Amino acid sequence: MTLLDRYTIIDRIAAGGMATIYRATDERLDRVVCVKLLRLVIEGSGSEGNGKVYQASYAHFLKEALALSKLVHPNTLRIYDFGYLDGEGGRPFQISEFLDGGNLEQHVRARGPLKRSEALAILERVCGAVVEAHSHQIIHRDIKPSNILFSRVGGVLLPKLADFGIARTDLKKRPAPGEEDEDTEVLSMVPLFSPRWAAPEQLAGSEEGPATDVYALGLVAAFMLSGRALFEVEDVRRTFTERVRGDDFVANRLTSVGLGGDARDVLLASLRASPHMRIRTPTDFFEALNRTFGGARTSLPPPVEAPRARYSSVTLDGLGTDPRADSVTPAEHIVDVNGRRVRVVEIHEKIDISEPVSPDGGSKTGGARVRVTLLPGRGQTFRMHLKGLNCFVAKRGGAPTPALVADNDGHADLFSMQRERIGSVAWSFGEMTPAGRRFRVGPGPYATNQGADGDVTIPPPHDVCALALEVGPDREAIVICRKG
Repeated sequence: MTLLDRYTIIDRIAAGGMATIYRATDERLDRVVCVKLLRLVIEGSGSEGNGKVYQASYAHFLKEALALSKLVHPNTLRIYDFGYLDGEGGRPFQISEFLDGGNLEQHVRARGPLKRSEALAILERVCGAVVEAHSHQIIHRDIKPSNILFSRVGGVLLPKLADFGIARTDLKKRPAPGEEDEDTEVLSMVPLFSPRWAAPEQLAGSEEGPATDVYALGLVAAFMLSGRALFEVEDVRRTFTERVRGDDFVANRLTSVGLGGDARDVLLASLRASPHMRIRTPTDFFEALNRTFGGARTSLPPPVEAPRARYSSVTLDGLGTDPRADSVTPAEHIVDVNGRRVRVVEIHEKIDISEPVSPDGGSKTGGARVRVTLLPGRGQTFRMHLKGLNCFVAKRGGAPTPALVADNDGHADLFSMQRERIGSVAWSFGEMTPAGRRFRVGPGPYATNQGADGDVTIPPPHDVCALALEVGPDREAIVICRKG
């Protein structure tokens, strides 16, 4: 699909309760962008069309675009464009910059607690973004690690504050006749917040202000320094009363995650239950923590690279059917077929394959990422959908495209965005036998008999939907089968 005659959708990269996120290309400026599209049904509410929750989400979505259009801080997500889908009730969408460095929550969970200098460097930039929003009378109201995104700049990660979807703002778009009163009523009826990162006044439905964002910044700082979310408990709702009632519960939680001394005192001052007793501004909070740590705020964290497998291997990332879930590691087992390593992987529906870079470091020899999806077909048949995540795909003799569909054996070359060939993928649907679906696997580089092939057979019921993949003769073969 192409939006506004210039933004072509490549693939879906994330989904939340309110919106779905897509990667797209800006055909006019030849750059990758992000498309955020309001969902047709708001998750968890069953609200569609004229439902109160849907109307509130619709209004918040419009307000987010308006808020972002006013903000120019380098650590705030930049919005480029806005529009509405034809049909489907005219759902709105935003076009923004595409950030490829993950988010703060993923980063901390992968690395553990950050160095003080790294945490301060991130906090300084995020606080600057929040201060600019406050100067425009915009209260973010949903600052949390997953809403702090990263772009890769050189050898560091540059943080950017995103997701102003539930921001409270005095900025108003000129309403249609009779629209303003209705929106005001809907918004007042539907409180929205993230339970683990909400301030006591949000939980109690009290007046919110700049100190509400300070509270969230305190929680984010505690998460960076300890590697643990302060209210990460089995049932977060059970913490609501204690968080609203006073400060003892929060003080004990800071101690339980290993934060003590002067740092604990500053964090507690930003996490007071009463907004009037809390550190008042993001700048004051940052400066207080910076003084406590002796001014070590110069170093942004480096990107976290996934551990790269050996040259003979590829990286697999199975994707569940629940769009809210993070990627999960698929169940797999390894077999050796005449010197060729074969990974048999059970998936839900689709799997990502990351081809390793060649040992010689050549720019055209690896590094491609593709997504393989098993699609239903007629009767007992199925189809394969192959999509390039950072590349284009092309059947032999064909033109490069973002994706292709196949229902018989084939081969595709992988091309970079600059149209350089960087790899290949071959696939086989195998053949059905009484014992299951059988695949012929060529010998590996260490086979004693290079002229012999071997077999891998997938037994019922997994043989109904199984596919063999190869990303090079000197790399392992992969057999994927549909779970269940």
